[in-house]
Amino acid sequence: MTGEYYFHPLKPRFKFGASWLKILNLDLQTERDDVMELEQQTKFDRLVRQLERSTRQRMTTNYQLRVAALATLGYGYIGVICLCLFSSLWMMRWLLEMIQHRSIEIDPHQLWVLFGLVAIVIFWVQSVPLTDRELDRAEFTELFTQIDELSIKLKTPKIHHVVINYDHNAAIYQIPHLGWGEWHCNYLLLGLPLLQSLTPEQFTATLAHELGHLANNDSSFISYIFRVRQMWEQLTIDNNLFIFQWFFRWYEPLIKAYSLVSVRDREYAADALAQRMTSPEIAASDLIQTYIYQYYLQTDFNRQLDRQAQTFATPPTDVVTQMLAALRQPLDPQAASVWLGLILGQATDTDDTHPCLSDRLAAVGHPTPKSWTPQPILQTAAEYFFGDRLADLAAELDLKWYESHTAVWLERHQQAQQQQAHLATLDLQISQELTICVATVRANLTTELHGESVALPLWQEILAQAPEHPRANYQVGKFLVNRGHFSGCFYLEKAIELEPDLVISSCEELYRFHAFQEDFKSAEIYLDWRQQHLPKQWRSRLERQLAATDRFTTHALTVDILTEIQTQLTQYPIIARAYLVCKPMQVFKDRPLYVLAIELVGSNSWRCQKQLETDSQLEFDLCQQLQIELGFIERLVIATFTKNRSLFSDRQDLKLLENIQKTSAAHIF
Repeated sequence: MTGEYYFHPLKPRFKFGASWLKILNLDLQTERDDVMELEQQTKFDRLVRQLERSTRQRMTTNYQLRVAALATLGYGYIGVICLCLFSSLWMMRWLLEMIQHRSIEIDPHQLWVLFGLVAIVIFWVQSVPLTDRELDRAEFTELFTQIDELSIKLKTPKIHHVVINYDHNAAIYQIPHLGWGEWHCNYLLLGLPLLQSLTPEQFTATLAHELGHLANNDSSFISYIFRVRQMWEQLTIDNNLFIFQWFFRWYEPLIKAYSLVSVRDREYAADALAQRMTSPEIAASDLIQTYIYQYYLQTDFNRQLDRQAQTFATPPTDVVTQMLAALRQPLDPQAASVWLGLILGQATDTDDTHPCLSDRLAAVGHPTPKSWTPQPILQTAAEYFFGDRLADLAAELDLKWYESHTAVWLERHQQAQQQQAHLATLDLQISQELTICVATVRANLTTELHGESVALPLWQEILAQAPEHPRANYQVGKFLVNRGHFSGCFYLEKAIELEPDLVISSCEELYRFHAFQEDFKSAEIYLDWRQQHLPKQWRSRLERQLAATDRFTTHALTVDILTEIQTQLTQYPIIARAYLVCKPMQVFKDRPLYVLAIELVGSNSWRCQKQLETDSQLEFDLCQQLQIELGFIERLVIATFTKNRSLFSDRQDLKLLENIQKTSAAHIF
């Protein structure tokens, strides 16, 4: 792999925009990459819990040897397969000699050279150096002095490069000089926004945490484990050979579970080193403040950028500068306390290599705080270490942010324009009596484009016609509680009762409301509800991933909704056929998943790469538009297929389409 990140506190990294896929979930977008099926995930979770219970000293040499042996097994299996293939070639040569009664001259050394080259190609994992802005020792002496002092105390290997970027994070990043070797080039990656949100003392704890991975030789060991995993992913992602797929299905949960438990222990060990290099109070405040400010960036600041993308086709040229200025402003104490409650309410799960905040605070010997008041920072770590150069660094990162986010920003802007155009079309139908389906689309679009206040009357109209409408109850309740009205609690609790997908967001709104009202007993109840529902929600998300092994049933949509879908599909000549089926759920059995499979018109089987990219863009645009127009259907997945491009398609996708077509009454267009 390209190196392993050890993110300081959180797995999610702040970034603008979302990754849109060929398969779009209209209610809850989830990426399909590196996601297990529900049955696999259940077994994986069980194995992780078993390892955590049975092996209390996972940092021991014995456990590391078990993990290393499991990783080596991945290499060994591929090696055996390659050896068998070349042995078969040698046997074929021998059989030909027997049949033809003459010898076939082949230098055995040439076969072994060929075997070695093939093995290198398979085992080689490409490593790409970081392209972030590198800091010069002569330019920032204070920072490098701090790094050197901690490196000496922790006895770490040499840090070859110190780079800085616009993420609210810090990481140790290792690149092996040889594709699978243990000679590494060590990068220390620092996020300028992270330094802006911490005091110099707190940043010392962050720095000690990251260098602590090198001190324990964690990076090289875990990088070795993850390179094995990525090697297998490369072999199986576009490869349907049974000899690889069968082994990987058994092997992946094992290597992932063992490595996950090992990585978590190293996070605790790195936290302990951070505490030893500073103090329990500083290490704890470093963790809390980092989580709080990252939450702020991911919610408030990111939402402001998203609203700008709806209006402007190009992003601002000073986003990082704006971010630093926002981080320098004091946080609202009450809001920060509510955020901390939500963060502390999270539990350590099997989806994150980092333990949750409450577990990390307990590990450094700091009690979980009931509340937290942000202390004013007289001088941030960024101001201390970079001084007068801070504005120049921010300007450089402004340009990098602009260049890397322009394409994503434009996609979001174009989507907003499509939404605006469709909303304008619906607004022209005001004189007509809109169906609940169309009214829901209109209210959703108005909420996203113009805000909750403008959309409130539309949601209230829907509630007047359909009091059991889940989304309308949620939107009205959210609006009311955000303005301090107790009546909103009734609507949010009704949304929780009606729709499982609204439980988490509704509980968060109710928690905020009662916390601001200083009714902490009621607030804790909703926080507990949220935490209890999170595992179910995650399992439900996994169920919504489509796989070739899925079995479907006939949909149960009403004639009105089906007619509405068919009407929308007729507007797109690119659609050849469409199928609508239902995928039964195990987690929420009364909430089936609807799958709309669209078979697109294709031309030739053999297409140039540029034409394939154009076709993919057309599919993307089609899904985007249908996402807007069919937004009234909860729990709907849209999947596009092009049979004429079958030579370039995944066989699993084609098998999935075949299963959908076999379902009774699936063909709707």
